[in-house]
Amino acid sequence: MLAGYDRLPSAAVSFSRRNVFKRDHWSCQYCGCQPGGEELTIDHVIPRSQGGTSTWENCVLACVACNKRKADRTPREAGMKLRKALVRPTWKPIYARGALRIESWSKFISETYWNVPLEK
Repeated sequence: MLAGYDRLPSAAVSFSRRNVFKRDHWSCQYCGCQPGGEELTIDHVIPRSQGGTSTWENCVLACVACNKRKADRTPREAGMKLRKALVRPTWKPIYARGALRIESWSKFISETYWNVPLEK
């Protein structure tokens, strides 16, 4: 019989495309539009060319128009502002659910695309 916990197991949210889409509620973090998955990209707030990394604190969803407008610049350089602070999400049951798919992409992209941890 279990009498107590020594430590609670940590349930970290893995950094993947699917989880970035969930954290950002399928909306552009610059203009707030929700165009659908086909028109959203993952943007590095500090571009990789300027030393930015692929982390929760540096990646956001951006619509194609905002991503093109920002280009290879920081939001400040592009005159753009993020709608909310970037944070690593805490684990909730929504991050364990894996059924969200963009059907039009399924013939081109495997399930691995959505679930593999993104490189740093």
